[in-house]
Amino acid sequence: MNQQPPVQQPGGPAAWAPPPAAYPPPGYPPVAYAAAPRYAGFWIRFVAAIIDGVIMAILFITIIGGIIYLPLMWWKKGQTVGMMALNIKIVRAVDGGPIGGQAAFVRFVVYIIEGILSYIIIGLLGFIWAAFDARKQAWHDKAAGTVVIHTN
Repeated sequence: MNQQPPVQQPGGPAAWAPPPAAYPPPGYPPVAYAAAPRYAGFWIRFVAAIIDGVIMAILFITIIGGIIYLPLMWWKKGQTVGMMALNIKIVRAVDGGPIGGQAAFVRFVVYIIEGILSYIIIGLLGFIWAAFDARKQAWHDKAAGTVVIHTN
C-alpha cells in the first residue's frame, strides 16, 4: 500500500524549522544590526596595528599628532589608515553605529594601559583576548563597548 504524507490544513501548525542560532551570544545585550556582523579577529587587527604603528612612529617624530592619531581616527572615521587598508572598522557593540568621542577616548586609554602592561606584567593578554572572545573583543573594546567588524 502506498502511503501519502499528511496534507497540512490551512491554519494548521507550521512546518518545523530549527531555531535560529543564538545571536547575540548569551550575556550580551540585543543588537539592532540589519544582519549579524562579521567580527574582525586577532590577526587582521594585528596587521592593522602594525600599519598604524608605523604611521604613529612617523607622527611622533614629526609632530605631537601621534598621541591623538588613534582616538581621533576612531572617533571621526571609525577606523585608522591600517584598518581602512584591511576593510575593518570600530562600531558601538550595542547597535553597530559610529562611536563617539568619549568611547574613543576610553578605548584609547585602556588600549595604552594594555600596551604598557602587556610588555611589563601580563604579556599580550589584553590584546590576545580578542582571539578567544565570541565577539572578538579585546579589553579596550569591552571597556568602551565597541567591536571591530569587517566592512565588506
